[in-house]
Amino acid sequence: MITIALIDDDDADAEVTASMIDRYFDGDASRYAVTRFADGDSLLRDYKASFDLMFLDVEMPGTDGVTVARRLRVVDDQTVLVFTTKMAQYAVEGYDVDAIGYLLKPLNYYAFAIKMRKAEDIVARRRSVTVPLTVGSETVFVPSADIRYVEVLDHALLYHTGEGIRKVWASLKDAAETLEPVGFVPVSRYCLVNLEWVRAVHGDDVDVDGERVRVSRSRRKSLMQALAAYHGG
Repeated sequence: MITIALIDDDDADAEVTASMIDRYFDGDASRYAVTRFADGDSLLRDYKASFDLMFLDVEMPGTDGVTVARRLRVVDDQTVLVFTTKMAQYAVEGYDVDAIGYLLKPLNYYAFAIKMRKAEDIVARRRSVTVPLTVGSETVFVPSADIRYVEVLDHALLYHTGEGIRKVWASLKDAAETLEPVGFVPVSRYCLVNLEWVRAVHGDDVDVDGERVRVSRSRRKSLMQALAAYHGG
């Protein structure tokens, strides 16, 4: 799940942004959570660094969005920032607070989706660890966010990734020590799945990015609990 702060004093504009977020995630509310703030001061009050991404309006009454961002960066240098503005000349001011860009109002969905993909990539990398996978004389370095699941086959491990399957000679125990802290859970004695890629649970199977993976009965309850925690339930 990606946690998003939406800071905008205009109710209609905020509603448009929220609807685009929902469209981007195909209406799947388990994949994101949005918190709306009507002004920057309410965001900064008792702020805790709990958001992956912020859509921050520039022109607001009280403290303007750029000033809010500068104050935010004193306590949080990780949140991905995207400015929204009706005046393009303000956009350049965002780069000294490490914003990934701006969106011009009224928002265009396709420009919005490009920013969302970029933000998701950044968030995923920050949540990842890098896993070195050695096959023969070659070692490749794979971000954990790109690994869908890991399974045992004939005393080897198969890493199912976005680039295909990589077979390495290693133990699942060693893989678990690296991957469990970043959102992987065991679904059997022979398989770890990345919760980020779990799309559904069907009886004794789990859908991991379109592939069916068997879940042992002893692991089903802990899997459901892990999914609920991961998605904020």
